[in-house]
Amino acid sequence: MWYQDIGLKYPIFQGAMSWVSTPKLVAAASNEGGLGILASGGRTASELRNMIRQTKKMTKWPFGVNLVLFEKNAGALCRVICEEKVAVVTTGAGTPQRFIKQLKNAQIKIYPVIPTLKIAKKMLKLEVDGLIVEGMEAGGHIGTETLLTMLPQVTAITNKPVIAAGGIYDKHSIEAVKCLGAQGVQAGTIFLATEESEISSQYKKLIVSASNPGTTIKRSNAGFSARVLDLSGNNQALSLRDAVIEGDVITGAFMAGQVADRIKKIEPLKKVFKRLL
Repeated sequence: MWYQDIGLKYPIFQGAMSWVSTPKLVAAASNEGGLGILASGGRTASELRNMIRQTKKMTKWPFGVNLVLFEKNAGALCRVICEEKVAVVTTGAGTPQRFIKQLKNAQIKIYPVIPTLKIAKKMLKLEVDGLIVEGMEAGGHIGTETLLTMLPQVTAITNKPVIAAGGIYDKHSIEAVKCLGAQGVQAGTIFLATEESEISSQYKKLIVSASNPGTTIKRSNAGFSARVLDLSGNNQALSLRDAVIEGDVITGAFMAGQVADRIKKIEPLKKVFKRLL
């Protein structure tokens, strides 16, 4: 199986979330048999190297790094990823074309996150190992298509592994996307309110108190549409870092997917994986 080739027990990716996906959370996900993924967004090359090495101390299992391609230091971050020989790179906000050869030479598998069928077709022309199809149900930066409509269109045009992202909560979610051709899932929001998550206590409190419709779409600092928790008085949602580190409800962008409506308590990551399985 493709995920066993990576060294995983289960075809479950913990989605990278900038400022959220710290070594503690990532190692916990990998220790449960999935693929923990560090977020390199907003980090320097030195910071990323330290995060990778911290994660290696906490897990013997494979983990990945997400590379945000519009970051000015994407080249430096990619060099660190290759030197540290992580198992997988997921990419977003651009094409990984200029890094493909470098990553392949380091024997790193490449999984672009794609928000549309058009971009999926472009990525499939490159030497990628699979695709992560993310519907607009997901948290953070999103496209305009739902997973339900986009996923079967993508799985129809490729035999490479397709991982479904957006709205993943439990085993039933996984079975549903399998029916549409997905061979794995990526989830992010469900890991926000875990004990291993190091986000602010205010962020966790807001997640577990969310009720339908708990999220809305706003423009992020980078000028992209982003799904965030719907907070009164928070009209701009400027900074994800302010939400994660400070819990600031005025300036913080409390990014979360629509599945936040189903999260009702803080619990160990192990229990989240049990629900998925």
